[in-house]
Amino acid sequence: MSLHNTSRTPLLRRGLVALATSAALLAGGLVVAPAAQSSALPVVDVHKSQGTTVTTSMFASGSIITGDVEQQKLYPAKVGYTVSLAASGGTMLGAEVEVTVQKVNSRQVRKRTIEMNRTTTGFFSRGTLNFNGAVILPGTYRVGVEVFTVVRKPDGTRVRHLVDVSNGKSVQLRRDTRTTGTISTQATDGRSARINATTRVLTIDRGTLAWGPNHFGTAVLSFDADGPNEPKKPVFVRDLKIGADGRISTLVESRKGWWKVTYQGTSSRASSVAWIGQGDVGCGC
Repeated sequence: MSLHNTSRTPLLRRGLVALATSAALLAGGLVVAPAAQSSALPVVDVHKSQGTTVTTSMFASGSIITGDVEQQKLYPAKVGYTVSLAASGGTMLGAEVEVTVQKVNSRQVRKRTIEMNRTTTGFFSRGTLNFNGAVILPGTYRVGVEVFTVVRKPDGTRVRHLVDVSNGKSVQLRRDTRTTGTISTQATDGRSARINATTRVLTIDRGTLAWGPNHFGTAVLSFDADGPNEPKKPVFVRDLKIGADGRISTLVESRKGWWKVTYQGTSSRASSVAWIGQGDVGCGC
């Protein structure tokens, strides 16, 4: 991993203290061992040393950067994580673990120390890292993990393991978008009707939230006679062009049912949908 203004020295120092404390608790029978929860997690590293093995598994997820424009309230950008450590060839005495978050093509690495819970084979943790949505940029991020741990062999020998995984999982933090639309007539007799839609993206300018024009990405028009509450998949009609002002306009033959305008999103902007009813179809609530 290429680190920017970071050092493993604090991790090593804190790790030795944590391991000493954990070893004392384990010896006194004070560490509770919950059931193992890591069987389905992807393995991201297998570290072997002196007859002992530490297997690191992890999963991560991104989120949408969103907020309440009317209340001018921005919610945190969230990165979810699950990390599991399993040892063989001995007993894992403790673990100092940091989750790392690094934007693709950026040198900056954001690190958070996480609390690990002991399991029957090692340690496990699941949680969420919160970031300021006004500071962290949208896009694709690599989520990794740094681990310092010691495994005690049956003969008492202690073996250190230092694990550094820079890309355990790629996730996306995307700005929220909103797509709305109308149709020029509620007639359903096949006459020409115009669909007008607008897609907007959440903007954050010096702390002020607003819905700004969104012209990046692509949009698709589809039709569903039954509406948004039915499991039937809408039928594709055509690709749509998004104007520089975020506006979309297209002609269709009027019919009873629901037109669906889908903004498909990008790596930095979330997808969004507008359902436009035509004829006596109710509200689609």
